[in-house]
Amino acid sequence: MKSQHSGSDGERDQLEQAAAGAERPNLDDPRIVLSLLESDQVVAAKRRTHFGQKKLSTGVRILLWSLRVYVVIMLVLALISVLRALHVVN
Repeated sequence: MKSQHSGSDGERDQLEQAAAGAERPNLDDPRIVLSLLESDQVVAAKRRTHFGQKKLSTGVRILLWSLRVYVVIMLVLALISVLRALHVVN
């Protein structure tokens, strides 16, 4: 099964040759590192890099909640407009 993180087959072959031909592969190049890892190692590495929730300032939280309230109000107004338009047609 081929991994989805690599480019074309030719590019993968070049990366594998570069990694195999070098005494020590350049681990600063993420493409070479990914070509050296097994698929389960890639999955495990991605799971370890989960950052979690970021702490937001009070101003940003107020802004986000006000946007949520605005969206709910606009949805209600749009629903009322649709219902009024349907009532006029009938």
